[in-house]
Amino acid sequence: MRRRSFLRTVGVATAATSVLGTGHATRRALAAADRIPAIEFDSTASLLAPDRTPLTDDSHVAVWAEASAFNVDEDGDGDAVSYPDSTPIPLVAVDDAVVGFGAPIAQNDANFVRGNEEFVLNVLDAEAGSGTVAFDTGHDQFYDPSRFEQFIGYTEANGYDVVGTDDLAAELPDASAAIVTSPASAFSQSERSALQAFVADGGALLLFDQSDFRNFDATANLNAIADALDLAFRFNDDQVLDPDNNVGPDFIPLTSNFNTAFPYFADRPGLGFELDAEETYTVDVVSVTDGDTVDVQFDNGREETVRVLGIDTPETPQNRFAERAEEWEGIESYDYLGEAGLSATEFAQGELEDATIDLGFDTNEPVRDAFNRLLGYISYDADGTGERDTLYNRRAVEAGHARLYDSSFAMHDDFFDAELAAREAGRNVWTASDPENSTTIRNDPVDSLFFPNAAAVRTSAGALDPRRAPVSAESSATVEGGSAAHESDEIPLVGIDGHARVAMVGAPLVDESYEEAEGYPVSTADYGNFVFLTHLVDRLSDREGDVLIDGGHGQFGVGYALSAEDAAYYQRYLEGVGVGFEGVNTITRENLDRGRALLVTAPVSAFSDAELEALRAFVADGGAVVLLGGDVPPAARDNLDAVADALCSDLRLDSGRVVDTESNLDDDPDVPVTGNVDDWFRLFGSYDGETTYKRTRGGPGRPGCSAGGKGKNTKN
Repeated sequence: MRRRSFLRTVGVATAATSVLGTGHATRRALAAADRIPAIEFDSTASLLAPDRTPLTDDSHVAVWAEASAFNVDEDGDGDAVSYPDSTPIPLVAVDDAVVGFGAPIAQNDANFVRGNEEFVLNVLDAEAGSGTVAFDTGHDQFYDPSRFEQFIGYTEANGYDVVGTDDLAAELPDASAAIVTSPASAFSQSERSALQAFVADGGALLLFDQSDFRNFDATANLNAIADALDLAFRFNDDQVLDPDNNVGPDFIPLTSNFNTAFPYFADRPGLGFELDAEETYTVDVVSVTDGDTVDVQFDNGREETVRVLGIDTPETPQNRFAERAEEWEGIESYDYLGEAGLSATEFAQGELEDATIDLGFDTNEPVRDAFNRLLGYISYDADGTGERDTLYNRRAVEAGHARLYDSSFAMHDDFFDAELAAREAGRNVWTASDPENSTTIRNDPVDSLFFPNAAAVRTSAGALDPRRAPVSAESSATVEGGSAAHESDEIPLVGIDGHARVAMVGAPLVDESYEEAEGYPVSTADYGNFVFLTHLVDRLSDREGDVLIDGGHGQFGVGYALSAEDAAYYQRYLEGVGVGFEGVNTITRENLDRGRALLVTAPVSAFSDAELEALRAFVADGGAVVLLGGDVPPAARDNLDAVADALCSDLRLDSGRVVDTESNLDDDPDVPVTGNVDDWFRLFGSYDGETTYKRTRGGPGRPGCSAGGKGKNTKN
């Protein structure tokens, strides 16, 4: 999901001391030192040349985004300058002692394990050396000094005196450097003149912009300063995204693309606070933000934000933009969810406010999330006995204030049981849950399907018989780097093995990344992916129950695979046609018994022998397994193929990528669109749960193997 979290203030950390000298005289020493590893830019703009064209003068660029980055006009105002594909995108630009940053990279919840705060301090050391830093507060900045308390403490421990001022012009004569962060109100002519005189007299000026997401930036006001100073750069009214080099969302680019001609990249003691995932820390709760987020303080005074692991509570009304009702089974009202979010916040405050807690981690999960929050288990004294033996994470789910968050954490299936009990009891948020009466959506007959990041389907012996392929690419499609010879110029995108109760699909058909509400540029609501996949499940299965999706083999943490958390819109569709949808992380007979079918997207880790045996028993009892692949890494493809092989199916995922320059989604050849379907299979009408399917055309499976059963003829 592409959620944004605007930054919260946390306390001042204990700062490290500098081991480097200061001032312009240290340029050579800094340039020769070991470099910082990388810098992350959360919601960053790019920099431009003075004439508002792409900045290509390398002598004025200190940091570029990686080559995989691109920029967009996120606010839709039409005032962003686009960078061509082959042109590096500047994120930090320099003109003498004036340095422009595309984002405020040293704010409180920046990831100080990287080189962000060290980089900014190096800039100050190189351009100012020591003395007073005047931090402007007089222009309605969101990023005022309270948002930089940790960095300010770090800076002062390294020889500076940082002064917040609402009269910057008056403070400049006594300062060696000044900081201005995205001013919401413009600088007056006299203020710009004061800055001009300050820089001419040798003062250092650091200007921080931010992306134009939701128009929170103040690009025009910063550019008025740049115009007054006649700088060699300007700020772009855009947002830089990087799908490959980021720290979670693509709007937090990560880069080490440095111009080492500048002396800003020395590695030095920073604010990085490393935690051991196998340790438990006793900390104090200093504030409760909402039902799943708290701020804590460690013994050394360090304050951190903790995202409660494994759960999700409804968003409060002020954060409604981050809510998705599709995640909440049987609930469609955003107003109701907002009130439930307030109740969850009150619950958390009652349980945790001012408490001393034990904070632990899960080795299946990173210690920090994409927003640099700690991902933790919280154990606390819930009954006044003095023992911190109640796990808040699970208690919130049991009480009906939270849902299970379908990541790979070790307690996933235990939390599922707790959520199911709360739903059945109608506790708190689940009081209004009524999945049986969910609105029916997207249940029209299938005209066309889209296949993101697609690969072809083949067999263990080579090409797939077209009679076993209900969906193939259009004739305009090609396979780049594939290994299979495709008969009759057909490129199968779906293969069926009815005897084994297995299907292989060449793409993650229900990936919510392709939903307009998640930021995809066009609507995909009219495509039949949901209807087709549901028919496919029912054609192969001879059981009732939920559609299950595997999330226990690394799928949540990679972009090419899915867990239940990545398919909320498909969950809402299934509710509307009377079918449940649940994630399962541990593949056992007991967990599979509640399902009619298991969806498996490209596994990062292989299935164990015990898991494969459970799948064989599930299939023998009428369950179906639908494997959803794509152009995935070879190891993930091998893991998916191994499941098919263990279930006695000859279906395999081809290597290579299916592209179509003519029939595609949003002019993207990597997302082929096709209406090339075989109606014989009866998988393309609206779904009513009563379709009579044709008997399978077969598929020989593997000789001597009999894990599956006969293909299903009717829906029972």
